[in-house]
Amino acid sequence: MRIQGLIAAAGLSSRMGGFKPFMKLNGFPMIQMTVQSLKNAGIREITVVTGYRAEEMARLLEPLGVRLVENRAYRETDMLASICMGLSSMKDADAVFFLPGDLPLIAPGSMKQVKDRLNKVPEGTQALVPVTGERTSHPPVLLSDGFPTVLGYRGEDGLKGAFASMRTEYMELDDAGTLADADFCGDFARLEADARKYRGVSRDLCEAWYEETGLPEHIQAHCRAVGALAGWMAERLTEHGACLDVELCRSGGCLHDLCRLSKGHEDAAGAFLRERGYLALAEVVERHRGFEADPESVCEEWAIVCLADKLILEDRRVSLTERYRKAFAHNPVKERIRRDVRICQRLKEEFEVMTGEQL
Repeated sequence: MRIQGLIAAAGLSSRMGGFKPFMKLNGFPMIQMTVQSLKNAGIREITVVTGYRAEEMARLLEPLGVRLVENRAYRETDMLASICMGLSSMKDADAVFFLPGDLPLIAPGSMKQVKDRLNKVPEGTQALVPVTGERTSHPPVLLSDGFPTVLGYRGEDGLKGAFASMRTEYMELDDAGTLADADFCGDFARLEADARKYRGVSRDLCEAWYEETGLPEHIQAHCRAVGALAGWMAERLTEHGACLDVELCRSGGCLHDLCRLSKGHEDAAGAFLRERGYLALAEVVERHRGFEADPESVCEEWAIVCLADKLILEDRRVSLTERYRKAFAHNPVKERIRRDVRICQRLKEEFEVMTGEQL
């Protein structure tokens, strides 16, 4: 099934008092985090409908590899009009995941649930809509049989009304992020707090924390290399069916040795991040010390960071043999080391089978 994504981000953000797509969460512009929510689910063909400040949006979005459609009548039209413009420009999609530009915090696990359910809907289904609590939520998914209905809809309630008029399946999602948009300043404050709890951070924020902690340059170089490898691994896995927070992997790798000069540096880095509200990121860096728990799969953010750390010596990629050469020179070799190597080898092989890439 060819799945594409469509993000409507043409509006003025008049109720917010600031232009929402450019407002930053964890160092990222909000629209970038919304795009990443789709990429975390392995969706690579993404169309963004712009309008207000379209040229600035284009400059911001160009590096993300998305396709842009401009709604020049954004002042006179609603979100459904933008969606129809984007939908009309899309080709060969079997299903389209819809998101508004101000809904950046859907968990990768929720996206996986929607994708899994999409493969089980009855024949003839035109749309799949999540429900959180008693409210319809995100991302609603339009199947190809429903395209004409949405494009021709002239009733009330916009896209919601169009979906209600179709053969629509509903599914439950227990994820507050499926409803977490930002219309008012209070909404944005809640998004900021939740982004810190659950998501990764930007490279700029990582660099600022290197400076704040006085991290030596050679350790910074190691951290950047681990972050780059962890992010690359996560991207490859999402392209082959996994749903992962790519930026949590990347920034977790970049920050795993943030407090390397401190005693118990893993816990020290975790405490640094927890004090600032970055709870998921803290857990990832705390767990990189080794495989105290045996991960079920390589498709876990902490396991990806831990494996990436084992494949980087100083700031260069190495084999597991080279990485553990000194440890295996001791006699006897600690059982913990042998166990870590066995787990690394299993995760490495799983990654290579899933992606076809060599580590």
